[in-house]
Amino acid sequence: MRRLIVNADDLGYDPEIDRGILEAHAGGIVSSATAMVETPFAGAALRAAPATLVLGLHAVLDPAGDANASEATLRRQVDRFVELRGALPSHLDSHRHAHAAPGPFVAVVRVASGLGLPVRSIDPAMRQALRRAGLATADAFLGDAALRPAWTEERLLEALAQVGEGTTELMAHPGHAPSHARTSFGAEREVEWAALRSSRVRDLLRSAGLHLGSYRDLTR
Repeated sequence: MRRLIVNADDLGYDPEIDRGILEAHAGGIVSSATAMVETPFAGAALRAAPATLVLGLHAVLDPAGDANASEATLRRQVDRFVELRGALPSHLDSHRHAHAAPGPFVAVVRVASGLGLPVRSIDPAMRQALRRAGLATADAFLGDAALRPAWTEERLLEALAQVGEGTTELMAHPGHAPSHARTSFGAEREVEWAALRSSRVRDLLRSAGLHLGSYRDLTR
């Protein structure tokens, strides 16, 4: 079976980004999102997200932080997620892949192990390390935030045509131009938003037999 998790990062970052993510779920292929929970917009974003959109935690961590400080920050953010959503996140990832750094990685392994949560892996070495720790993660990862945007319609079609067996996470950043957040990644979000809502993309998923899912599928 080929399962595809299309995860939209940055829910809760900005109202216009949030609006775009919800639209990319309602009218596109986004099946999962990860939420920042310590922003002024987090409460409204998590309340607006329908039950059909599976939500994980997009942890905001200091990549230079040590394991203990990172763990305290992560546990606080998990608690805030539960307060806002009424349930644990489907999985853990982090803003700008901070959990790939040594201290945050240890913290994420500790917290995820205790709660039984899957974790995003961004390369084979990270995937192996998480699995050695007994944690679930996807078999492959697609996405490069250094590309502006990562997903045009053509690039997305090309990537989806190459998806192999098992579970693949496709990281995306759909949205509309931010109204509040200060980010250099703004207008590019609308390109990704359009690609993820493309009828050509939806048709390819159906014809290729790709099944949309979430990280919850890895723990069932």
